[in-house]
This record gives sequence, structure tokens and C-alpha cells, in this order.
Amino acid sequence: MRVEAEPASQLDEIAEGLPLRAAALSRLFFSRSALGISRTEAGVLQALAARPWRITDLALREGVTQPAITLLINRLQQRGLVSRAADASDRRAVLVELAPAGHELYAGVRAEYRALLHQEMATLPARDVRTLARAIEILDRLIARLEAPQP
Repeated sequence: MRVEAEPASQLDEIAEGLPLRAAALSRLFFSRSALGISRTEAGVLQALAARPWRITDLALREGVTQPAITLLINRLQQRGLVSRAADASDRRAVLVELAPAGHELYAGVRAEYRALLHQEMATLPARDVRTLARAIEILDRLIARLEAPQP
């Protein structure tokens, strides 16, 4: 990426590069992980760590079909990682939530990812670490804007 270019002229390059780099980091982590979990499973565990979800909403969040997410939830349930319960606000709907083993596995994924990145970032110059810290702040703001309801 050209660092010396004006920020406005870099927007396309950055917009293309960020998702590619995030996907590469994720792919590298899961290829090295010993936890036996896929990126898709980790994404579902991440969502469920925050709160219970309906199957249909979880499918939308993960960008997959409802039958695909149902199969994934069935596999996670068979492994004791998630549980299902009727939605108190709509008894026809089912909520999926993390079981204690799911919380434990998700915590392990986060710890393993953190350890891998920490080890690699420890070799970077201090200015690069400061730049990464600033990038996280900026990415958090960008994510919040993208997650905000659209008018």
C-alpha cells in the first residue's frame, strides 16, 4: 500500500485491503489452532457469547442460509457447546445460547488468538505497535457506524 499517497486517493485501496487482511489473519490463525474449530463455528460462538440469538437472525448475521445455520447449530449442540430454548417473547421461535462448554471453548479461542498475535507483535518496533493500537480505535468507530441502523 502506498503510504505517501493522499488519504482520499487511498480509500479504494484501503477498502479493498482491510477485509483481505482480516480474512488472512483469521485463516492463518485457524490453520494453526489446535482447538478443532472452524472460522464459521467461531463466528457463531462469538455472536452467542454476547447474547442468545434466534436461528433466523443468526443466519442473517453469518451470511448463510437458515438450513446451513441449523445444521451448524445441531453440530454445536451435539458437542455440548450450545443449547436451545423457547423464546419467551414468541413461543414459536427458538433461541440458541452458549452452554458452559461453549463459553469455555470461546474463551480458549480468544486466548489462543491473543497469544499468537501478542507473540508476533512483540517483535514489531514500538511505533508500529502504537499504529496498530490507533488502528483498533479507528476500526471500532468504523464498525459501530456500519452496525448502526440505516435510515
